Amino acid sequence: MHMSLQRTHLLAGLVYGLAGMGLGLLMAATRDHSQMVTHAHLLLVGFLLSILYAIILRLWIRHAGRWLLLVQLLFHHLGVIGMVCGLFLLYGGHADIDKLDPLLASSSIAVLLGLFLMLLLTAGSFLRAQPQSEPETGA
Repeated sequence: MHMSLQRTHLLAGLVYGLAGMGLGLLMAATRDHSQMVTHAHLLLVGFLLSILYAIILRLWIRHAGRWLLLVQLLFHHLGVIGMVCGLFLLYGGHADIDKLDPLLASSSIAVLLGLFLMLLLTAGSFLRAQPQSEPETGA
C-alpha cells in the first residue's frame, strides 16, 4: 500500500505537470495569458508538491498508518483537482467568483490539510528515527 501511494503521488504529479505545461504552451500559442493563475497552481501545487510527497514517502516515511497516508493523498489530490477546476472556470470567465468561492475555499483547505498531514507524518518519522541517547558513565 505504501509503495502504491508513493507511485500515485508520482504519477499524478507527472499528469499535473503535463497539464500545466500544456496549458502554458496553449497560452503562449494563443497569446491569451488569462489562465496564468491556473497554470501556476497546476505546476506548483499539483506537479511540484505531488512529486515532493512521493520523494518524502520514498525517503523518510517508514512506519505510518495506511489510513493516514490514504487520507493525506485524498486531501491533496481532491483539493488540487477542485482548485484547478475552480480556477480554470474563474479565469476563463465561465463562472462568477461568488459561485466558485465554496469550491475554491474547500479545495484550498483540503490541500492545506494534506500538507499538514504530511508534516505530521514526516515529523513522526523523524522522531521515531532519533537514536536513543547513551546513558552517561562516570569515568
